[in-house]
Amino acid sequence: MGFLTPLLLNSSPLYPSTGVLFPLHDAGQDAFINYTKYGRFENRRTADYRYVLENEEGLAKAAGEGIYPNETSLEEDPHFIELFNSKRLEGPQGDFTPYLDPELGFFKWASLKGIPNKGLRLFNIAKSLELGGYPEHALKAYYAIVVHFPKEVCWLEGRPWYVGVSALDAVNRLLEEHPQWPVHLEGASITVENGFDRKGTNDVFRVDPGRWVPGAKVEEKAVEIGPAQRMIGQGNVRLVQGTSGHWQLIVDGEPFVIRGMCYSPTPVGRSPDLDGYKPYVDWMFLDLNNNSLVDGPHEAWLDVNRNNQKDRNEKNVGDFTLMKEMGVNTVRLYHHGDNKVLLRDMYNKYGITFLMGDLLGAYAIGSGAAWEAGTDYGNMDQQEKMRESVRRMVKMHKMEPYVLLWVLGNENNYGYGNNAVKNPLAFYKFANDIARMVHALDPDHPVALSNGDLENLDLIAQSCPDVDVLSVNVYRGSEGMGTSFWSSIKEVWKKPVLIGEFGCPAYHCRKGLIQGEKEQADYLLANWEDLADHIAGKGTGLCLGGVIFEWVDEWWKSGPQYEAWIQDKEHQSNGPFPDGHFHEEWMGVLSQGSGRHTPFMRQPRLVYYKFRNGPWKAGRKAYERHLSNRE
Repeated sequence: MGFLTPLLLNSSPLYPSTGVLFPLHDAGQDAFINYTKYGRFENRRTADYRYVLENEEGLAKAAGEGIYPNETSLEEDPHFIELFNSKRLEGPQGDFTPYLDPELGFFKWASLKGIPNKGLRLFNIAKSLELGGYPEHALKAYYAIVVHFPKEVCWLEGRPWYVGVSALDAVNRLLEEHPQWPVHLEGASITVENGFDRKGTNDVFRVDPGRWVPGAKVEEKAVEIGPAQRMIGQGNVRLVQGTSGHWQLIVDGEPFVIRGMCYSPTPVGRSPDLDGYKPYVDWMFLDLNNNSLVDGPHEAWLDVNRNNQKDRNEKNVGDFTLMKEMGVNTVRLYHHGDNKVLLRDMYNKYGITFLMGDLLGAYAIGSGAAWEAGTDYGNMDQQEKMRESVRRMVKMHKMEPYVLLWVLGNENNYGYGNNAVKNPLAFYKFANDIARMVHALDPDHPVALSNGDLENLDLIAQSCPDVDVLSVNVYRGSEGMGTSFWSSIKEVWKKPVLIGEFGCPAYHCRKGLIQGEKEQADYLLANWEDLADHIAGKGTGLCLGGVIFEWVDEWWKSGPQYEAWIQDKEHQSNGPFPDGHFHEEWMGVLSQGSGRHTPFMRQPRLVYYKFRNGPWKAGRKAYERHLSNRE
């Protein structure tokens, strides 16, 4: 099907925006631009794609303010002139993050000229427009990247970011969020061959900007999963693939969606940098009041009114009870768990299962390597130490009903305390050898590999045939993982995926804690909604669920000297979070308040109630069924 006629496109109404944060002088003449009016597309779906602009003046009028190639409307905008004259736009462009201030972000980035990264500039313009209350204009800005700059690459912490791919994700998302718009996009795609490594020099882009088609996109119908055609696991936990290609996790004969929580409740003042405290392990034995009860799991209490003191009605209930009330059915343990009595109690009384993990040399844990040198995946002695660590874990827990999956590593590909960045092939081959060993020791439970986002996805698919599930830590923004994420999983990995971490800070550096908590809740709910759209019966049908990072704030993770007794508000890095920054000490669904009653006091954030009363409410019903079945 070809493009819509100019008459139809030009007659599409520009929907009035509500809740706008700043005035927009020129929204352009076209609501949805027919680019064939102003130029021609060449070599669609090939590495030689390009758009040849033939009528720049006409396209600028159609696009409107801030959208390439319009460079004149901004100069006529009274609001821009006011901001410019008041010097509110002075300073480096990196300080004008759309998340922090969409108004200043839009006018700063729109006024930049001559910068080499035109796609990056346009992406910041688009995001500012979207956050500023102009979704229609933002759609045009995102789509302009797909047309003009689909091959642009920017570098974030040594890793490539494909601006065009992210822009197309944003276009698809906005169209889904606004079904009232009179058109939809068909056939648009940007594929990047060799795009899962860190090189950039070997990338091959194949681009098709697609076609605007009248009418809203027809909603996808629920997929019939179909009879089982493949099964992994011989015990009460199995992975089953239907004839549709969709995968389900089956536990005790019933479909099981992972509603998970990362749990490393580190007390205020404790830190692995200060006293050797191991947050992944030591919480299982922590008994600071010496009453033979593990502190967090059994004695945590909820400071509902947040007065940082224990009132008469605030009883010791424990984290397990609070998790059950929220709807959590799975806890991720990053590195072993030697207190089997505690784990059995969590399963038997609260119906909570475990993702049993071994860090596999991440952070130099389990390999015997020093932190400075890091784990060397080519070192035979270190390999044997890691192999023995995993062997010990599996033999200790394999007969326990609380085991859901074995999870190897934790985003080792980022290279924290190991050399997987320098030699990824050695790491993934070793991980596959370990997966094969785990299957031999325990054929009853599937094995997952934890990876940071989709880096090296093609290498994983080639090198890890014995890994059953790819567990991916994903922090891509408030919109979720995005269309390109799920399509890559389907095309390259083809097996089930678990979102092994997704999270958001509750601290906002400009808007305060109340607004920060609201935006944290909105962020996590949107991420859950995205992954839930790909659980068996929907979308790709490859998602087994997700794990929120994390249960309660840890105070030792940032700051100039990593002070474990202060909850630092300084950020580690920029990121796709509500204030544009990553605040790792504020990631909890619950906080520790003032820290005075650590490790017992928990203050609930808005996200706790949102999940408890919303998408995870069914988890509490499943818990009741679990108990009744056991009786």
